[in-house]
Amino acid sequence: MNTTLVVLAAGLGSRYGGFKQLDAMGPNAHSIMDYSLFDALHIGFTSVVLVVQESMVAPLTERYITNRNWPVTFAIQNTNITIGDNKYYREKPWGTAHALWCAKDAVNTPFVLINADDFYGRESFRLAFNYLQTQSDCCAVLFPIDKTLSSNGVVNRAEATIDNGWLQTTVEREKISRQEGKIVYSTIEGGEKELPERTLVSMNMWGLTPEIFGFIDNDISEFIENWKQNANLEYQLPSVIDRMIQHRLMEVKAIPTQSHWVGVTYKTDKEMVKMQLQQLHNTGIYDDL
Repeated sequence: MNTTLVVLAAGLGSRYGGFKQLDAMGPNAHSIMDYSLFDALHIGFTSVVLVVQESMVAPLTERYITNRNWPVTFAIQNTNITIGDNKYYREKPWGTAHALWCAKDAVNTPFVLINADDFYGRESFRLAFNYLQTQSDCCAVLFPIDKTLSSNGVVNRAEATIDNGWLQTTVEREKISRQEGKIVYSTIEGGEKELPERTLVSMNMWGLTPEIFGFIDNDISEFIENWKQNANLEYQLPSVIDRMIQHRLMEVKAIPTQSHWVGVTYKTDKEMVKMQLQQLHNTGIYDDL
């Protein structure tokens, strides 16, 4: 069955200080996104859709289509949302759910969605791909939170609650860090709350079907009404999926992975990521990249 990889690659990288999507992280100037596309195509994905800003199409076309002949197409995420006769604008991207929505005309198969700046590991792609090949449900590939922190600053993660192997809720936790041996996040009230070391979190790796686009078509209008009251709101995919689960419109299988996650949030994360990727190259798994 044809399966698409959708990569959210339009982020501004404000905390990082520039576009991470093309930054050289591995040997031979490989970016993290290079590894994701290579792993997915190696597993058996038949196409790739990159959700990007317009300015990134030309360099990415040269990188993936001209130089590698990979089956890559593009969807453009801009800073406008048009609903009926009304157009809404903000300076920065609207969030991951909006980014996915921008790809709706480019995706007509089951698909796995990822972030461009997260390294998920080949086994994670295999787990999601195999599930979509055999099941009609959706899935979430989840990582232990203690494997996803940065030593250089706070991060946001979607905490997963699981019942009998099925995802029940995803709740965005903000400003997560390790303090005095404990993992804590900031609460809405301004305090801090601890998360257990083995809490499973979503790193935005989802196995989905095109049916989600119909839900977003309707749901995004409600988001806009809330955004009018709070311009800082972002339209995030974990929250959308959580609403679909609560309304029994989607079932999501929780799939823990033992793959080694690697991510770069801050510029100072880069040297550690480069070292981790070099170690993977030393095993020979990326000799053909």
